[in-house]
Amino acid sequence: MDIEIICNTDDDVLFANIKANSRAKKWVKEIPAHDGHAIIVGGGPSLADFIPSIQQRIKLGQKVFALNGAAKFLNKCGIVPDYQVILDARPENVALIGQAKCHLISSQCDPALFKKVQNVKVWHPAIENIEDHLPDYDDEFALIGGGTTVGLSAMCLVYAMGYRFLHLYGYDSSNRQTFKHAYEQPINTGEPMCKVTMAGKVFTSSLTMARQAELFPEVCNNLIDLGCVITVDSDGLIMAVMEEMRKHAEPISEDEKYRRMWSIDSYRHMSPGENFSDEFIEFAKIDEDSRVIDFGCGSGRGGKAIYEKTGCGMLLVDFADNCLDKDNYIAFEIADLTKPMKLESEFGYCTDVMEHIPPELVEDTIKNIMSCVSKCFFKIAMFEDNMGKLIGHPLHLSVFSGEWWQEKFSDYKILYQHYDKDTAFPYATLFVQTKERP
Repeated sequence: MDIEIICNTDDDVLFANIKANSRAKKWVKEIPAHDGHAIIVGGGPSLADFIPSIQQRIKLGQKVFALNGAAKFLNKCGIVPDYQVILDARPENVALIGQAKCHLISSQCDPALFKKVQNVKVWHPAIENIEDHLPDYDDEFALIGGGTTVGLSAMCLVYAMGYRFLHLYGYDSSNRQTFKHAYEQPINTGEPMCKVTMAGKVFTSSLTMARQAELFPEVCNNLIDLGCVITVDSDGLIMAVMEEMRKHAEPISEDEKYRRMWSIDSYRHMSPGENFSDEFIEFAKIDEDSRVIDFGCGSGRGGKAIYEKTGCGMLLVDFADNCLDKDNYIAFEIADLTKPMKLESEFGYCTDVMEHIPPELVEDTIKNIMSCVSKCFFKIAMFEDNMGKLIGHPLHLSVFSGEWWQEKFSDYKILYQHYDKDTAFPYATLFVQTKERP
C-alpha cells in the first residue's frame, strides 16, 4: 500500500491556530515513566463490544484516554474519561467534545474547541516548523509524533505522559459492514474509501484509516523498543495487522514467557487459586493434618490462603522463579510440571494451570502431577486469555470443552466433576484420585 495523506487544513490556518492556542495555557511535557496503565479508546465499531473490559480496567485504577467522539459514546455508557484527546484542526470538531476530567487538545485545533472546555492542556504535534510558531514558554514541552491520526498520536502522547502500559480499544481502522464508528459521526461522511487486503481478508477502510493501519506496526514497535507493553482489543484491519506482527515475533520459551508475565504487576491482580481455596478445602476435607502441593502456584496466594485457613502442610511449586509475591513465606520449589517430579504429598491443588499447557503435553502433565499425590483438585479455564497480549504471546494454549478434559483424566478415578455452562468465564472442575491408591 502506498498512501499519501494530505492534511485537511491549510498550513496557514494550522499555524494561526497554534499561535492562538499556545498562549496562557498549560503545555504537555514529557515526564518520567511510571507504573500507570493508559486505556486508549478509539471509535471503531468494535468499541461497543468491549465496554465491560474497559469498565473492569477502570476498577483497577487505569486511566481512560478517549479519542474524538469516543468520549461522548463512553459518556452514554456511564463512563467519564480521564482525558479526551483531539488532533483534527477542523472547526466542526467542536461537536465531538464530551465530558472528561481533562481535555488534551492539540495546539493545531480550532480555537473554538478551547472555548468549550474548562480543564485543558495543550499538546503540540511534531509537524515541520512548528517551533517557529510557538511563543516563549518558561517550562519544558514535548513534541508528539505518531503520524497522521489521533490514534497513533495518542499512543505517543501517553508515552510522553509517562505511561508504559497501553491498552487500545476501538482501533479497528476498518468498517464493520456499513459502520465506520461505534456511533454516528457526521464529520466523517463523504471520506474516500478503499479496499485493503491483509492476511487473506478484505477490509473496507477510509484512506486515513488504511494509512493508520500501515503505520501502526512502526509506531507500535518503536514504543515497544522504548519499554512499552501494548495490548489491542478490537476488530478489523488493525487486528489482522497485529496477527501478522505476532507471526513474525521472535519465539520465546515457556519459562521465559512466564518470567516476562510475572514481571508485570497487572498480571498479579487476579489470583484464581486464592478464589477457589474454600471450594478445595470443602471437597478435600483439608485440615491441619493434611499435606498439600500447590502445582503451578503462580503468585502463591492460593496455597497461602489454604495454609492460613487450615494450618495444613503446604508446598508451592512453579517453574517461574519470579512468580511469588514478595510477602510469601510458604515453602517453594522450582519444577516443570511437564516433566517428572520427585515430590510426594497427600493432596494436589492445581488451579488455572492446565489450560496453559500445550495440548501435546497435557497427558504427561496430568501423569506427572498424579504421580506425586493421591488426590488432586483441578480448576481449568475453558476460555481464551487476554493477558498474553501484554507480551504478544498467548497464555491459554489448551482451551477445550469439559468433555475433552474428562477424557484426559480417564486413567484416574473422578470423584467430582462439573463444567460451567453459559458463563462468561467457564471452568472445568475435577477432583480426581489415583486408582492404585486408597
